[in-house]
Amino acid sequence: MSMETPQHGELNDAQRRRLGVTCSYIDKLLCEVEQVLHETASESPFPRHLVDVTPAQTRVVEDHIRRIREQLLRALAWQGIAPDPPRIPATRAALTHLAFIDIAIEELKPGYMRGSGVVPDDVAEELNGVVHELRSVAQSMERYLRQELGTSLESRLKKLEHAGCDVALLETIEAVVTRHGLVEFRSRIASLASRLEDNNLEVALFGRVSSGKSSLLNALLGTDVLPVGVNPITAVPTRLRYGATLRAEVGFASGRTEEVSIDGFRNLVSEDGNPGNQRNVIRAVVEVPSARLREGIVLVDTPGLGSLARRGAAETMAYLPACDLAILLIDAGATLNDEDIGTLRLLLEGGIPALVLLSKSDLLTDPDLGRVTGYIEAQVRNELGLGIHIEPVSALASHATLVDRFFGQELLPRFHQARSLRDASIARKIGALRESVISTLETLLRSSRREALPEVDAKQIEDRLRHISGEIGEQRTHLDHAFFELGERPELIVDELAEMAVAHIHAGPARRIGSPVLAEWTQDVIQKHVDRALVRTRGAIREAVDGLNAIAEQMNRPDAPSLEEAGVLLRDAPRFEMAAIPGPVGARLWRWLGRSAAMALARRSLRAAFGDSFRVELHRYGGALRQWSAHTTRGMQAMVGSHADAYRAQLNRMRGPSGDGTVSPELGNDLSRLMKWNAETAEIRS
Repeated sequence: MSMETPQHGELNDAQRRRLGVTCSYIDKLLCEVEQVLHETASESPFPRHLVDVTPAQTRVVEDHIRRIREQLLRALAWQGIAPDPPRIPATRAALTHLAFIDIAIEELKPGYMRGSGVVPDDVAEELNGVVHELRSVAQSMERYLRQELGTSLESRLKKLEHAGCDVALLETIEAVVTRHGLVEFRSRIASLASRLEDNNLEVALFGRVSSGKSSLLNALLGTDVLPVGVNPITAVPTRLRYGATLRAEVGFASGRTEEVSIDGFRNLVSEDGNPGNQRNVIRAVVEVPSARLREGIVLVDTPGLGSLARRGAAETMAYLPACDLAILLIDAGATLNDEDIGTLRLLLEGGIPALVLLSKSDLLTDPDLGRVTGYIEAQVRNELGLGIHIEPVSALASHATLVDRFFGQELLPRFHQARSLRDASIARKIGALRESVISTLETLLRSSRREALPEVDAKQIEDRLRHISGEIGEQRTHLDHAFFELGERPELIVDELAEMAVAHIHAGPARRIGSPVLAEWTQDVIQKHVDRALVRTRGAIREAVDGLNAIAEQMNRPDAPSLEEAGVLLRDAPRFEMAAIPGPVGARLWRWLGRSAAMALARRSLRAAFGDSFRVELHRYGGALRQWSAHTTRGMQAMVGSHADAYRAQLNRMRGPSGDGTVSPELGNDLSRLMKWNAETAEIRS
């Protein structure tokens, strides 16, 4: 191959590239030499080199390194070559390394370890704990790199200063935590900042199909954005919040979010425009320029609870939205039924305050209105022991005063009351965080002075933390497996339905199973599969909270999680809704056949009644469930990890000082500042 002829005193292009690459490679090796020389300053528990030079000798070597670099630059300048500017952001490099770290952590799981020999069951459980402990800390670092670097906690809190004195305390805590490297508290500070930033209060509307929810919401907001007079897709909750202009966006089971026109939105959330939810919409948000939403009220048009409400089982709590206030609509033309009572019972069990409205009140005369509201109030009192006032409303313009009265006298005062309760809850959490940071600073100070620290059973606490981390970490795998099986194996549902159908025919004179009965059975069976998966997860989060509370008590810490905080994480599970009612199933001959023959015939008849679309529907539903479980388990891991990491860090500090044992000279002042903090005067700022 011929080479380009260089000009006098110049190398050709290939030679110039080689000169540049060689100089860069030499500098890379020099960087590694520098790392070796300063390895004693690293806190790595796995040092590779024995540093056998004194500090004075290290400085001489560094002088030589500087001279070599100067010569490298002169060599490049000889050919007019400038060193390449840096192109790879440090955060990207760190995130890339974290991805490889995550792979390495994953390969510590028992399933991979078994390639090196049998892993005993008791060791496998602890090994899972080790994996999830490591992953929790790595994920905390990843969250910091991905989220906090763009908008620091400090700047987020500055923007919230108008919210009151508690923010000033949180700012001080953030500064102290940053100054002393107490990274285990950062996720909790970020969580509190998010609570303060979210000034909205969610008000969810419940009611049977055709109870008038969409009409009432349109009347409340003075808009016609929600489709009325068509069958809704009841599995898709719609949130209406304030916005300067009218706009809508929808979320799909794939995780994609798309802004759509108002007409497009109406099509996507109605059975007429999106039959059987073929587009797989799982959420919808509409921003409305309504004065009634400006203060932060978010109205949520929820799926009807239907048979879930009639069952009233604890597992159905997963399908309730994580709302602050609930409104139940009862159709004045249909009055109260078991479904309405069941919905109120679920709300009561979930600790969600509720209002009851009698919709379409324009249909009743004043005497009838009094009789109907009195009857409903008496039934609610008898069934639930709950004294509740029924407020009449109507979506008709001629009865607008009813809606105005409800909003001004019922909803708005409840909204302000709920916001006050939320602010008080945040203040309590900030106070508990302050006490935890004080405890940590005291430990650091006493440890640096070699003072005796309270004795705790560190091994027992670490074992328990490892068990908690392992069990919570495994919930993602557990739910993924359960929901994948549900979505990809419709024959499991058909088998259970066949059992029910054969038992039903043998128990009575029926010769067929009608479409409505079959549809209700199907939804019940699918829901039971989901409920069974959630029972284990609900138990795991309950045990985790109990365990963390016990550890907090042992360590005399005030920062334990609550069951209420954990329970909200398991809300808003997607529900299965059949696209079309299956056809009836004839069963005239089943009772005369043996059980195995009857079961075979039942399966064949059910598959024909459902058609091919059932497999597609289950597949979509399984995907929506897995997306929900991924989000939910991340929240569970973050909540448990934020407390567990703080307890582990405290244990490490109680063992004695790390490094040379020196602490920041500001530690004493920061400790005093937090101990003397007065939330009313708030004179001290970091």
